[in-house]
Amino acid sequence: KFGVGPETRVGVLMERSLEMLVALLGVLKAGGAYVPLDPEYPRERLGFMLTDSGARALLTQQHLVELLPAHQADIVCIDTESQSIHAATAENLRCDVTARNLAYVIYTSGSTGWPKGTAIEHRSAAILSQWARESFEPEAFAGTLALTSICFDLSIFELFVPLHCGGKVIIVRDVLHLSQVPATHQVTLINTVPSAIDELLQLSYLPASAYVVNLAGEPLQKKLVQQLYERKTVKHVFNLYGPTEDTTYSTWGLMTRDDHESPTVGRPISNTRSYMLDRRGRPLPIGIPGELHLGGM
Repeated sequence: KFGVGPETRVGVLMERSLEMLVALLGVLKAGGAYVPLDPEYPRERLGFMLTDSGARALLTQQHLVELLPAHQADIVCIDTESQSIHAATAENLRCDVTARNLAYVIYTSGSTGWPKGTAIEHRSAAILSQWARESFEPEAFAGTLALTSICFDLSIFELFVPLHCGGKVIIVRDVLHLSQVPATHQVTLINTVPSAIDELLQLSYLPASAYVVNLAGEPLQKKLVQQLYERKTVKHVFNLYGPTEDTTYSTWGLMTRDDHESPTVGRPISNTRSYMLDRRGRPLPIGIPGELHLGGM
């Protein structure tokens, strides 16, 4: 409808739902790169992200349109236009996207005070997903909890990795709504930030079926790891680290049940390299503080 092809940016402003995930997959299927927009963000930030990214189209819902200031993107309200969408052909789309085309553009806070768009190609996201497929047992993705806003890169793991591995994605609005979701007892893997898992523990909302817990995005405290392992159903707690620019995760480490040391960020994931260097770019020996440099595919 809008001539979406390689490198075409498409904004996605939707409530957390199955339709939101379908919208993201639809953009990728058409060959475009999605620009995630969170309805909870301030009006000015949403407008900046939509304009700065050069989004040609916007997938949204009718009640969210008023959240945006004036913009140039063509609007598709998937709720009010659902009838025409369902009437469209079901034939497979021809997609000329390559591994080096954009998959998504996520805006971080930026060091200058302005949001900064991080553009990630299909090959990078595919490599992350392949690492996860090789590193976790398939059963772990049987019920992957999706708690994170699509504006944060942890969502890449939550939404796309389970589908790549033949698993299931369980989408909830936020931590407080988890207890209201019928599929809560099917959650096998939780991938979130330490503060969110701490809240789940405090509210006694941690599903008994969840046996793998991935924590990233914030420093992980040893006390929290011990609290998780006190739940006999939790078998593995992983600490993961990585900047958005390096596609979600760059390092990971298994926190053991009887480990008395402070959690570390672990070792590089497959196809990734990490180096501890001084300010002149020279390698440092073990135990000497330095700067972490990341590379690889």
